[in-house]
Amino acid sequence: NPIASISRSEERTKRLAPYIAGFSSRGPNSFTPNILKPDLAAPGVAILAAWSSIAPISIIVRDGRVGLYNIISGTSMSCPHASGAAAYVKSFNPTWSPAAIKSALMTS
Repeated sequence: NPIASISRSEERTKRLAPYIAGFSSRGPNSFTPNILKPDLAAPGVAILAAWSSIAPISIIVRDGRVGLYNIISGTSMSCPHASGAAAYVKSFNPTWSPAAIKSALMTS
């Protein structure tokens, strides 16, 4: 049975914050101008991810290449990053509620 572990990390450099991808939702919007979105952002552009070997790896017609990995973008790529960050916070604060974990991620 495979076993995984999560270790503490430490900040090594200071960098400017990344920007939100053009395809991401942003706030405020006309229906709720007082609510800013997104609450939380995670990497989701050009992520190396598992890929089905029966799916084409490009949109080019007659491209017969297959692969087990592909570089793709979208919310389906950022969700695992946000989930992993939440699990990391939870591992050090097991009694925290989901709301407390979300708050910690939003304010850090």
